[in-house]
Amino acid sequence: MIMNIETINSLRAIGLQLDRDQYPSVYNNGIVKPGGSVIALSTPGEEVKHDSDRQKRSTTRSRERPSRRQRSSKRSRSSSEASPFVCSSLRATYEAEIDEVREAYPGTKIWQQAEGMWLRTESAVLPGLEKKATFLTVIPYSRIHIQKSWGFWTTPIYTQWIGPRHTNFPDGSVCAFDPKDGTWKLGDKLRDLLDIYTLWALRHEHLNLCGRWPGHQAVPHVYERITELKPDELCGCGKKDLRYADCCQETDLTSPFIENFFRFMRFTQGSLQRSPPSEIVEMIKHHATPPPINNYVSSIVPLH
Repeated sequence: MIMNIETINSLRAIGLQLDRDQYPSVYNNGIVKPGGSVIALSTPGEEVKHDSDRQKRSTTRSRERPSRRQRSSKRSRSSSEASPFVCSSLRATYEAEIDEVREAYPGTKIWQQAEGMWLRTESAVLPGLEKKATFLTVIPYSRIHIQKSWGFWTTPIYTQWIGPRHTNFPDGSVCAFDPKDGTWKLGDKLRDLLDIYTLWALRHEHLNLCGRWPGHQAVPHVYERITELKPDELCGCGKKDLRYADCCQETDLTSPFIENFFRFMRFTQGSLQRSPPSEIVEMIKHHATPPPINNYVSSIVPLH
């Protein structure tokens, strides 16, 4: 797909800013532009500029450790089973934001269920980009479950999963931040969450075009750093603002590879493959009605 020179220059400028811990502005329709000074989040529907303390950690975490509930997610549970976990105040908070979400992301489609809601949103990402980032996001009305989203590049003629970098094992869902670091937490603005996903998609386009992931990322596992990080990317060890080649690469390459491999396999509970469930892909391609939310939510579990 041909990209005009203005779009390429904008993408590269944003990548340079992310490397310097400066964060871009996200506008309505999910359009990202290079930012200047960093300010707090704006009012609904207006320009959104993420403050550095929130956004410098977004799209930085490693892969989410899949819980046992994730691994058996195909088993549908009834509404009556899930109802004790529904938080009425959380539901009211999210439902009150629907108009705000639709203003910031026009064309948003929402399916409301007893246990939560599904959102289908589109982000233009960059002016002149001839594809959109389409996200299918599940928002549970529960304080013991986490939100989950899948991202795809879409045009009128094709659909392509955005991944595998910074996606979760094994279901290929978006891995845009660590729930423990406060980037976004239960009850925060849905619009802010969608902005974070938009920036995650932009980083993938930078990786595709420029060959490197821009900005900070958390990649604590040696095996993952060896197999995924590029020498000129920021390291991901969490200790220094250094390129991988100038930080951990030499030590990683001389450490016991087999031991690191099996340690990482324990972290992912035996899975090295990531791909979105076929049902999710069909929903993106054919705008099908989503299944029960409980088929896809996961419990909050500690990451190790």
